[in-house]
Amino acid sequence: MAESLLSGRVIVVDDDPDVLTAARMALCGAVANLEALPSPAQLAEALARTTVDAVLLDMNFAVGAHSGREGLDWLTRIHALDPHVSVVLMTAFGGVSLAVESLKSGAVDFVLKPWQNDKLVATMSAAVSLAQARRETADLKTRNAALASVSAAPAGGVIGSAPALRRVFDLVRRAAPTDANVLILGESGTGKELTAREIHRLSPRAAQPFVSVDLGALPDALFESELFGHRRGAFTGADADRVGRMQAAQGGTLFFDEIGNLPLHLQRKLLTVLERREVLPVGATRPVPIDVRLVTATNRTAADLAREEVFRQDLLFRIKTVEIVLPPLRERREDIPALLEHFLAAYARKYNVPRRRLSPQVLAALEAYGWPGNVRELRHAVERATILAAGEKLGLEDFPFLGAAPAAPPDSEFALDSIERSAIERALAHHHGNISQAAAALGLTRPALYRRMAKHGL
Repeated sequence: MAESLLSGRVIVVDDDPDVLTAARMALCGAVANLEALPSPAQLAEALARTTVDAVLLDMNFAVGAHSGREGLDWLTRIHALDPHVSVVLMTAFGGVSLAVESLKSGAVDFVLKPWQNDKLVATMSAAVSLAQARRETADLKTRNAALASVSAAPAGGVIGSAPALRRVFDLVRRAAPTDANVLILGESGTGKELTAREIHRLSPRAAQPFVSVDLGALPDALFESELFGHRRGAFTGADADRVGRMQAAQGGTLFFDEIGNLPLHLQRKLLTVLERREVLPVGATRPVPIDVRLVTATNRTAADLAREEVFRQDLLFRIKTVEIVLPPLRERREDIPALLEHFLAAYARKYNVPRRRLSPQVLAALEAYGWPGNVRELRHAVERATILAAGEKLGLEDFPFLGAAPAAPPDSEFALDSIERSAIERALAHHHGNISQAAAALGLTRPALYRRMAKHGL
């Protein structure tokens, strides 16, 4: 019996010192952590201080009271503080009706004083087990919810056979079976997340979660809550415990995209977590150990990351045991035909339309194009062309960014579309293709910027 309660914590509350002594004697051999309180007024502080599994609570505290109303009131208050705690009520003045009312109010059991020690131990053992099962179920629910929102994988994988890409595949194959932290460098749209997913797929953690977090889109104020989780009541709106992204990735792979954009003060917090291998949820008093394989990515260059004013060097050394640099599409043009065929087939299936064909003239123009947005830009261009094309064969008119610009009227400098496209191009160039930074500079959200880029064929 005692072995099943080793990890449990029980609080006994009674204003009679003799009852507290008797409860200690009965439970001390079965409960690893036992606390006795003379008043329920001390419960709030005790529940906030640590995790409590079960409370053995007297029902009458006022002099001459026998109704049990105080115990029922405190039962409600305890569950408001922690709904997972098992409460066992006890009284010397009870009957069937009071016991039934106690169970209807949420008590897990009812004990009459004086009790039989073996029955009390069995009752509290069951109460502790129930509380631990409740917490485990709640953790699983919140973890599953977190996984559902962050781990959906995009279709397809890294496509290509160019020498520059084969070098990437070789590094992935060698690094994946290890637990080494991997830093992926590359321009926006080169496939950094797909590469991270491939590392996970080839790793011993493949059966465990892959959790992706876009640090560039995470507000500073939500950093700790989103990554480390929070406890119920930790702040306004925290009406339930929530597992953070790092805990949701337990046993699997955690992918941090755009880590190069993380402010220095948040880099310090992340470094602390990685060094200690544990997170402290907001509002919690005890840290939670984590076991994750870390893969990070950024569109900043290695030279940018080497600057102390941009990135902490101690954090950089920790996250880049292995460094993989993805080539831009313009450096592997031989892969463009295969990518085009893949996306043409995929979007024909998605939109239930005939598979479009490319004329040799269009294919040559697409191979010669610079693709500043890399594979992502190519994918968006094929999707747009598949949706809007009038025939089964795609022409230059289906890829507006390839054709020569029409002659501009004298007042074209005031045309809104022209001004918008120019502003987007300048923002993207200034921020080296970083979508989050360009969107912020333009006063747009990332989705809004993507829509405007598609509109202008960027």
